[in-house]
Amino acid sequence: MSALPSGRPCPSGLPWDPDAVAPLQDERLRATMRRVASRHPYYRDLLRERGIDPGDVQGVADLPLLPLTGKADFAAAPERFRLEPTGDPADQLWDIAYTSGSTSTPTPIYQAAYDFHAILLAQRRMAEIRGMTSADRIANLYPLTPQPHGAWTRANHAAAALGASVVCGMSGATGWFGVSRRLPEVAELVVASDPTTLWGVPSYLRRVLDEVARQGGRLPSVRMLAVSGEPCTPETADVLAGLTRDLGAREVVVSNSLGASELQCGLVECEPGGGFHNPAPELFHIEAVDDDGRPCAPGTPGRLTLTHLDRRGTVLLRYLLGDVVTVDHGRCPHCGRGGGRVVAYHHRTGSATKVRGQLLDGQVLGRTVERVPGVLEHRATVRWTVPSDPLSGDELVVAVALTAGADAREVVPAVRTAVKQACRVTPLVEVATADEIFPADERMKPRRFLDERASANR
Repeated sequence: MSALPSGRPCPSGLPWDPDAVAPLQDERLRATMRRVASRHPYYRDLLRERGIDPGDVQGVADLPLLPLTGKADFAAAPERFRLEPTGDPADQLWDIAYTSGSTSTPTPIYQAAYDFHAILLAQRRMAEIRGMTSADRIANLYPLTPQPHGAWTRANHAAAALGASVVCGMSGATGWFGVSRRLPEVAELVVASDPTTLWGVPSYLRRVLDEVARQGGRLPSVRMLAVSGEPCTPETADVLAGLTRDLGAREVVVSNSLGASELQCGLVECEPGGGFHNPAPELFHIEAVDDDGRPCAPGTPGRLTLTHLDRRGTVLLRYLLGDVVTVDHGRCPHCGRGGGRVVAYHHRTGSATKVRGQLLDGQVLGRTVERVPGVLEHRATVRWTVPSDPLSGDELVVAVALTAGADAREVVPAVRTAVKQACRVTPLVEVATADEIFPADERMKPRRFLDERASANR
């Protein structure tokens, strides 16, 4: 096994030099183009309709010959994005995962047997890039969702591929057979398992840490918080690390990631602030494109796209993930890896709306509220003052749940002032419980900014 410039071993034997990765990606893409041209209903028809010869796509540099694929295209006909199986055992269905949060109806993503083994490789690489080892004891704090979702299942698979132990919190909305656990039970289980790694959505990890503190528990062995599912700002990371140290941990690393159901893994940091690495560049390619689908110049923000290079189930080419990012394809200055890296995350598309004539960015609003001391959970809603009556005017309502011991008489005016200063809109601030703000079925991808005006007009 070769070594990186830092002296750490390269995970799983991939040649991380960008000059070595590129020809491997091109070779895999050519094979994928042959498969989609003959066995993929959506792209087979698209290539024919556009008069595109699949042989013209000889490598990732030729991807702009293909049109972009949007989430609406995929959600409208997910079966057409699945490769037609052959008799090859590699093509046989292994499992199905569903997207969450992008549409009212979850969209299925099909994994063939070949894909599942590739996912195990990608998950092992993710863990290794993060610095996890087989000695880790992982607490999987993703919720058990009604439909199979990549977060809960793949965290368990990552532990298996890495050789680490795992215990599952099993929170979630599904009441079938009474197998899920409530927050106090999850906190007790986490303390009893003495984990080294807590893995989950940042907001739920914060709730677990708060509950452990309320119960008087300790977590002395935790060294890493592996987070994904929602943005984790540096301020949020500092709060999470501080809460964990208050519970007896010493050195705590918050390892952020940029996950996507369509990947069935995530782009991960080698160290905080080191950028989100593609853990398996031989399996998929990432790039940033402008609104016309042209690749962005180095250092220029654009729309993040995904191209599957080697899959047998659901296959997506030049697929818009919905994020605006800056991508770098050179070596990482921190760990030396190539293969593609998101070096700056800017925002989700469509995160801004007007309230009382003022343009309001929901992500700026969220970052503002989470910085206020005493706030455990939060959600903002824009609505008509009188439901279904646009003439009544609109209002911004921010619901907050408080940390243990926080005083609403201090937190509420602090939230109101912070939002007014940052967003130039004065909100109505309401106090609620965390479960009232986010029911269990929203814990995987919490919707922190809702605009109810459009639905009221339907």
